[in-house]
Amino acid sequence: MKVISADSHIQEPSELYERWIPEALRKYGPRIEVRDDGSRYRVMHGRKPRRLDIAESRETEDDQDREFRADPTGGRDVSHRLDDQARDGIIAEVLYPNSGLALFNSPVPDYQLAVAHSYNDWLADLFAEHRRRFVPVGMVPIIDIDRGVEEAERLAKLGYRAIKVPISFPDRPYNHPDYDRLWAVCEEAGLIVSFHAFTNTEDVYPDDWGEKEGIGGALNMMAMRMVDGMNPVSLLVSGGALMRFPALKVVIVECGAGWLAWLLYVLDEQYEKKHMWIQPKLDLKPSEYFLRQGYVTFSDDPVALRNLPFTGSEVLLWGSDYPHDEGTFPYSQAVIERTFSGLAAEDKHNIVYANAARLYGFE
Repeated sequence: MKVISADSHIQEPSELYERWIPEALRKYGPRIEVRDDGSRYRVMHGRKPRRLDIAESRETEDDQDREFRADPTGGRDVSHRLDDQARDGIIAEVLYPNSGLALFNSPVPDYQLAVAHSYNDWLADLFAEHRRRFVPVGMVPIIDIDRGVEEAERLAKLGYRAIKVPISFPDRPYNHPDYDRLWAVCEEAGLIVSFHAFTNTEDVYPDDWGEKEGIGGALNMMAMRMVDGMNPVSLLVSGGALMRFPALKVVIVECGAGWLAWLLYVLDEQYEKKHMWIQPKLDLKPSEYFLRQGYVTFSDDPVALRNLPFTGSEVLLWGSDYPHDEGTFPYSQAVIERTFSGLAAEDKHNIVYANAARLYGFE
């Protein structure tokens, strides 16, 4: 069976932060900091330092096969990447950044735009000859909406098929009408709008992440980042964006999908029962907008597959999350066989291949 990963990653080159953005902004770039006691931290602008060395010392051989450890280029060697696709039984990938997931943590608009601009140009060039096997996703900061709209328009002209915005932006939630000009550009250009986990504008990592002693912060944080996926779904439906832009396509990425059935049900339930309080008035049931225009990716979520009577299979996309430690690489075929056990062949085909092929235009 053909399999497309609708959620894979690539590590940006260090030059992106060191030489390809204006010199005045390079001080905000990510770096590794080694302290006097030998401890190693990853430092990124707008985020607390994350300790690395303790977790790395606990890695198993299986752990070491992930996170680009077998590929020092971080997935940028296309030949190596194609070999890994063959190893994992994948025929095509949708590509998201790696360190760049944290870009939206930075509160500096010029830095966000400079990094996004450089990343988008670099990614488009790298995969220009491989669009049958890869769909790059461009980064579009929205801290300044006008400049974000301009970048989305530029990406459409570069041939991009999808963009990524923060999964949450508390200062201006996605039901705000200011976003209508961005949604209009994306609808007209056919740009799919992605909301990827761990792209919050606020720092969500706990203080005990990577430390020797902890109080459960890491496990709680990972679980609650899955919950983040509900935020844009509810806001885009409730605020009427999907009603006003019926051709706009949106994807929630790497948040699992078991929550989708409950959320769509409760949106319908509350709209019916509290209709006298609710504005704007919708011309369809809330769930019908997302079932028409939305998608959710998952890697290993049997709960989502048990909820197909509520969601159907047409809104689900499978992704390996290559090559993150919470992903399925290099065991994707075994995970699919286990997770999809007992599922109808048509539903399985939709989720692991047909939906992504249709949405992203894979030949």
